[in-house]
Amino acid sequence: MRKLNKILLSILIGLIAINGIWIVYDIRQEIRQNREIARKEYQANDNIIKYIFKDIKEIRNKIDDNYIDLNKQIVTQPDRLRLEKIALEQRLKQVNIMVQNKTVGSLGSGVSIKYKGKFYVLTAGHMATPAIPDVLADKLYLYENNQEICELEIVKHDYIDGSIETINNDLLLLRSKNQNIQPRYYVEITENEPITGTEIYVVGNPMGIEDVVSEGRVIIYKDNYMYYINHTYFGNSGGGVYGYNGQLLGIVSHMYNLKPMINAPDYIVNGAVRLSVIKKFLEDVK
Repeated sequence: MRKLNKILLSILIGLIAINGIWIVYDIRQEIRQNREIARKEYQANDNIIKYIFKDIKEIRNKIDDNYIDLNKQIVTQPDRLRLEKIALEQRLKQVNIMVQNKTVGSLGSGVSIKYKGKFYVLTAGHMATPAIPDVLADKLYLYENNQEICELEIVKHDYIDGSIETINNDLLLLRSKNQNIQPRYYVEITENEPITGTEIYVVGNPMGIEDVVSEGRVIIYKDNYMYYINHTYFGNSGGGVYGYNGQLLGIVSHMYNLKPMINAPDYIVNGAVRLSVIKKFLEDVK
């Protein structure tokens, strides 16, 4: 009996030992598997980190390149803007016209435009006198470089002689009597009127000096006119008011003297026929 118990005890101890060995083996296998999983995760994370650092490096390189490009633009931008401004001013000079009324001895400006496929000179209405029977008709001529180029005929005239308050539109549309003479340059009329505060160019022939370009700013709209601050003077009448995109915004009409009180100095603002009025004026031109 004792011998049987010893045998059974030995078998039990053996089974426990074998089970312990399997447990240790399973634990070691699990540890190996966990280590392998951890190694793979570490490698994957390491690769992700490498890619992240690579992306960061590429982003930094792009930032550096953009910074270099920005510095170049900062250096070259003023020159580019200056050249664009010079080119625009030269283009506006090309569409500026000198108009002379030999009947009354007046000298002013005009703008070469293309409308419905035909070329015209758009100018201020007061460049020609109102049509009155038995009065000598206006003799209007186009000049360039102080040389008479051609005689002009009236296509449409909208002007009432008198004070600013009685002026209707102050517009005059002309064309060459010689149809073989056509302008090489013309300006387009813009779609939308500029808001107050918009910077503008004014081109004309003040005191007979051709192609004078000056800058200004729109300050207010009143009735048919856009008022602006600028160095406009006699001889600019009929000249163009342009946006910085080079499109026509208005036609120079008159100067307005603001004098709030007797002892206050004069303050001159300039009035131009506004864009909406110009468009309406041209609507029925065939």
